[in-house]
Amino acid sequence: MSTQFNQKRVGPFPFPKSDPRERKGNFSEAQLPYTQLEVIQEASRCLLCGTPVCIDACPVQMDVRGMCEAVSRGDFKVAYERIHDTNALLGVTARCCPQLQSLCENACVMRWGGEAISIGMIQRFVSDWEQNESRQPDPSRAEETGKRVSIVGGGPTGLAAASLLRRYGHSATIYEELPYAGGTAWYGIPDYHLPKDVLQYEAGRVKGEGVEIKTGIRVGKDVMLNDLLSEGSDAVLIATGCHDVTKLNTPGSDLKGVYDGYGFLEDVFVNGAGEYLKKPKYDLGKNILVIGAGDTALDDARVAKRLTDGNVTIVYRRTEEEAPSDPIMVAEAKEEGIEFRYLANPKHFNGDKDGTLISTTMDTMQLGPEDKTGRRTPEPVPEQEFEMKSSAVLLAIGRGPNSFLQKEAGLKIRKKDSIQVDDHFRTSMAGVFAAGDVTTGETLVVRAMGSGRDAAQRVHEYLMGLKDEVHVSLYERYFVQRSFEVLSRGDVIGPPPP
Repeated sequence: MSTQFNQKRVGPFPFPKSDPRERKGNFSEAQLPYTQLEVIQEASRCLLCGTPVCIDACPVQMDVRGMCEAVSRGDFKVAYERIHDTNALLGVTARCCPQLQSLCENACVMRWGGEAISIGMIQRFVSDWEQNESRQPDPSRAEETGKRVSIVGGGPTGLAAASLLRRYGHSATIYEELPYAGGTAWYGIPDYHLPKDVLQYEAGRVKGEGVEIKTGIRVGKDVMLNDLLSEGSDAVLIATGCHDVTKLNTPGSDLKGVYDGYGFLEDVFVNGAGEYLKKPKYDLGKNILVIGAGDTALDDARVAKRLTDGNVTIVYRRTEEEAPSDPIMVAEAKEEGIEFRYLANPKHFNGDKDGTLISTTMDTMQLGPEDKTGRRTPEPVPEQEFEMKSSAVLLAIGRGPNSFLQKEAGLKIRKKDSIQVDDHFRTSMAGVFAAGDVTTGETLVVRAMGSGRDAAQRVHEYLMGLKDEVHVSLYERYFVQRSFEVLSRGDVIGPPPP
C-alpha cells in the first residue's frame, strides 16, 4: 500500500484530451486514455483511506479504494473484479460521470492538499483493458430461482437492474422500444464523449449473463403491461427514463428551423452517426443557436459544430456561474469554438414569408429577487432587445419523465407525470415496480443505475417473500460491510447478499 502523497495528477488536469482543432471535425473521443505506466502511477497516489468517502459518494458503491490498490501493483484482473461487482457499465460511467463535480473525485480527500485521484481515468483504463485485452468471466450468481422479471426500458437503469437480478438467479427480460439497448446513453450522449462500441460491449456483457433483450417493442402499445404479468412474469420493473420535452412558448416556435434539441441528438445517434451522415435529416445552416445551458445543450452545440462547422452559440438566460452543465464539458466546447451568450433569452423567432426561421429577437436579462429555491429570477431588461441571425435553433431547456406507459396503464403519478412509488419502489399496480428517471426526473447515468440496483434488490425480496426485517441496503452491504473485507482479505467475490 502506498503512503506517498503526490499532489498532482499524472498528466494534464483534468485528463489528457485530443487536439480540439482536429476533434471538432469528427466524432472521435475527446478524452485520451492513460498508458499502463501512467495508470499505475496515478493509482499509487491513492491514500487507501480507512473510511473511503469516494465509495460513499458513488451511487453504485463501486470499490474505488480496492481498484486503486490493485492497479497500483499492476493487478488489473483483481481491479476489474472489485469494481465490476457493483457496476455493470464500467466503461460508460468512467466516461460519463461528472466525477469531479459531485461524485467520487469531488469527495476524494486528496483534494484538500492537491488534486483528487483521477478515479474516472483509472476506471476507464481497467474497463478498456478488460474489453480489448483480457475478457473476464461473468460475475458469479446464485442458483436459478424459476422467477421471471420483465424490465421495461433498456437504458442504464434497466441494464443495472437486470444484471443484479440475474446474479440472484432470476430470469430477466428487457423490453426496449429503440433498435439498441442503452437508452439516453445510446442516443443522447455523443460518440466523442461515449463511443458506442463501449456501450454495445457492456450491454452485450449484461446480455451474456443471461438477460434477454428484446428491442423494437414498446410496452403499452406492442405488448400491454397487464399482459406481461398474466403471461408468466412474476414482477415488472418500469425503467423508461425521461423523454417528455419541456416546451418553450415563444412566438415563432413552429417555424421551420426551430427544433427539439433532444430529438436532434436521437436522430443523429439512434442508428449511429455514420448512418446519419449518409442521409442527413437537418439543414442547420451556418448560424445556429442552442437555447439552454445543460449538458444536452452543450452536446447539441458540439454536434452541430461537427455537422456544419458553422457559427454555433449557446444562449442562456442566467449567468455562466449558474449554468447547470459540467464545467469540463463547457471548457471542451469553448476549445472547439462554441460561443456563449449569457443573460439573454429568446423573445420571438422570426421567419420569412415561407415560414422559415431567419433570426431571433432576444431579451437582455438581469437577475432579480430570489425565488423559492434560492435562485435569483431572470427578468427582461426593458427596451434592451437585440437580434441574432438564426439559420437554426435547437431547444434544450429540460425534459421530464417518459409519461407514456403510466398514462396508458393508469398508474398513479406525481410531479411532472413521474411514476409514484413507495420506499420499496412499488407502484400503484400489484407486482409492478419502477425506478430511475421515470420516478425522479432527469439525473446522472450512474444515479439512474443506483436506483435500478436498489429497485432490483426490492424486487428480489418481493419474489422470495423476504420480510423487511432481513433487508440490508446495497449501500450498507457494499460500503459499510463488504468493501473493506474484500480488500483486506483478498476474498473471491461471490453472489450478492440475500
